[in-house]
Amino acid sequence: MPKDTRIFGLRFESNADLNPRQDELGHFLASTQKADSRDPHSSDLARYHGLIDSTREFTRRQSIDEEPQDIRDRMFYGVLGFSQFVHPDLELAVGQFKYHLHNLAALDFRKPEAFIKTAVKEIAGLDPKRKGDAAKLERLRDMVEERKQALASLRMLRSDLSQELRDIAQYIRDNLVRIERLCEKSIVILVDLLVSKQAEQQLIGDIKEQTKSSIKDSLLLGPVSRQLLEDAKKDVDVLSREITAIVREDIYAMTGLYEAIHEHVRRSAGAIDGLLAKTGGGRSDRGDEDLAVFMKIEQALVTLIRDYRFELKAGVVRSESAHEDVLRKKRHDLLDSIFAQFERERRTRADRRSGKDRRKYPTATPSLGERRTVKDRRSGISRRR
Repeated sequence: MPKDTRIFGLRFESNADLNPRQDELGHFLASTQKADSRDPHSSDLARYHGLIDSTREFTRRQSIDEEPQDIRDRMFYGVLGFSQFVHPDLELAVGQFKYHLHNLAALDFRKPEAFIKTAVKEIAGLDPKRKGDAAKLERLRDMVEERKQALASLRMLRSDLSQELRDIAQYIRDNLVRIERLCEKSIVILVDLLVSKQAEQQLIGDIKEQTKSSIKDSLLLGPVSRQLLEDAKKDVDVLSREITAIVREDIYAMTGLYEAIHEHVRRSAGAIDGLLAKTGGGRSDRGDEDLAVFMKIEQALVTLIRDYRFELKAGVVRSESAHEDVLRKKRHDLLDSIFAQFERERRTRADRRSGKDRRKYPTATPSLGERRTVKDRRSGISRRR
């Protein structure tokens, strides 16, 4: 079966026997991290969960509202959506990692090992020829064998959990690298638009055509004064300068946001990659050595979804020509054009596989409506950016 190369596509390596059901994972995330702490495990996911919810809510409003959404929100949530950083399957993967790590840390080898050690000493002091010792000896041997079998089961479970944790971390790391590349391609699109002035010229051309059309309509009603023509020319010149400034400012703002996402996922991918190299790999059982590394990977994952710093530095429309509505409309047209190019790039990435390597899955969308996992789907609770 060919590998799913979509960002946060199916994770084929997932161990269905270990994966928690939706209610099990929810119960775990609601439980406290430590006995002396009031913070639940879900507190590490809360900020990212709120970002997913607010992005989904923005997309929902945009689909039903007739009026365009706030331009800053369109840029912010648009870039986040097309970058694919805001994705329910990333939240799910981090939640599952925390769940499996908790189960790994809870495995108790000390009690059966201590019992075996004590029982072996006691067995050495018993005389099998004595009637009372013989019965006790048999009972102790049976109990030692039970503990040995329990230890074997624990070692197998520890190995399985360690492998599952490696698979989840690798899955997240691979997808962060894909997000990196997508951000790089999107930045190239934005820079090309700025350098070529393609979007700027298109918007200014639209303004000129609308002005010409308006003058033609006026001519149908009678002669047009020289003052009206001069005013129209002045408005076109002012609007052209303002559109040039807006295009430059908005492209800079979106580029800066993409660069912030790119740098954040790049650092996280590098941290996870370096820590994965310190694990045993394969299905080896390295006990406490790997546990310590997995705890560091958990911190890297929490940093990924909690400690991001994304800011959109976009200005407010201020028109010298008292045509703010026109500029606002053109600004939305600019975003429509840019997002259309992002969408084409995303679809190009999805369509690069052909023939037998082509998968018949729907592509991920910025709406974040689809959630893929092996056994369950989860939905959000709170709203927080």
